[in-house]
Amino acid sequence: MSYEVIRRRPAARGGDETSGATPFVIEESTAHLVSLASRLFSRALQERLGRYGVSVAQWSMLLLLWEEESLTQKELSRRQQIEEPTAARTLQRMERDGLIRRVEDRQDGRRRRVMLTERGRELCGELVPAALEVNALATHGLSEDEKKRLLSLLGYVVARLS
Repeated sequence: MSYEVIRRRPAARGGDETSGATPFVIEESTAHLVSLASRLFSRALQERLGRYGVSVAQWSMLLLLWEEESLTQKELSRRQQIEEPTAARTLQRMERDGLIRRVEDRQDGRRRRVMLTERGRELCGELVPAALEVNALATHGLSEDEKKRLLSLLGYVVARLS
């Protein structure tokens, strides 16, 4: 089967009769739109987080640690669905920037638990409003029901791909 990638669906045509190719409409591609939305969210979030010296990757780690402190690197990478080396580099930068510290696990000395520093804890009050601002910008004009439906649909997509 052949495909023809196009910007928008041809008006009132049941397909492309001339080429025999099945049209792949970019604007109707879930993967394309979610990827684009992700990049735009990251850019808008980075503009706001950057004022505090925090990256989007660090923000994701901070969210998990604000929810539940004392996780291991492996637990953090698993919950974020990123590779452990990626998590390790992010945590190294966070430690360097004074956001976290690592402590020996009391039950298993080979493991280290990630703990927030005072600065890491305090940033919650600064960064959460910045993230809420980006969410509000992205969903401006949607009703509360539409916002709930959007979150439900995105949750469904995440669950299907996990």
